[in-house]
Amino acid sequence: MRKLLRRRPSPAMVVACIALLVALSGTGIAAVTALPNNSVGPAQLKSNAVTNPKLAASAVTNAKLAADAVTGAKVKNGSLQKGDFAAGQLPSGPAGPKGDTGDKGETGPQGVIGAITVRSSTVLIDGGTGQNGAYSTRSISRNCDSDEKAISAGTGWSDDVNDLELVTVAIKPVLNAQNQVIGYIGKGGNDSGNDSTFTLYVLCYKG
Repeated sequence: MRKLLRRRPSPAMVVACIALLVALSGTGIAAVTALPNNSVGPAQLKSNAVTNPKLAASAVTNAKLAADAVTGAKVKNGSLQKGDFAAGQLPSGPAGPKGDTGDKGETGPQGVIGAITVRSSTVLIDGGTGQNGAYSTRSISRNCDSDEKAISAGTGWSDDVNDLELVTVAIKPVLNAQNQVIGYIGKGGNDSGNDSTFTLYVLCYKG
């Protein structure tokens, strides 16, 4: 029986084997890095294997998490902002402390006037020639008391007859330095042919 001779591999054989191993290992790496879509599930993931850099990678940009997969325990404290919540989801904060009482405002003007008092003055105006169009006129003034203001005024005649030519020519207010009405001036005209008393009535109130 012939004995098998043990021969060492030649250097060329060694180089060829090494090249084959390198080629095979490269194919294996390519196969791992080129995984088909949806081929990796929960069973293939190691605990704590998915980190922020992995989530930020373009390969998982469009990936969707399972429903209810993320809970409050998995969210980093302080990482969520107001824009991450829909309108109305964030509860209102507690009411703040009551502010200090403001300064008291100035007293406004008195809204209701006191009792009205009528002050009056009279003047006699002659009638001249009756109804000739040449009126005799005179003016008279009446102020309220020093602690009063005037609110309105009117006039009257001693002869209250419809066909007599007795008219009020003008009436205007008297103002003090504060531009407040303190009295009135009235002017009467008489063309009745008879002397008549012209009266100015001023309505005064304490203000």
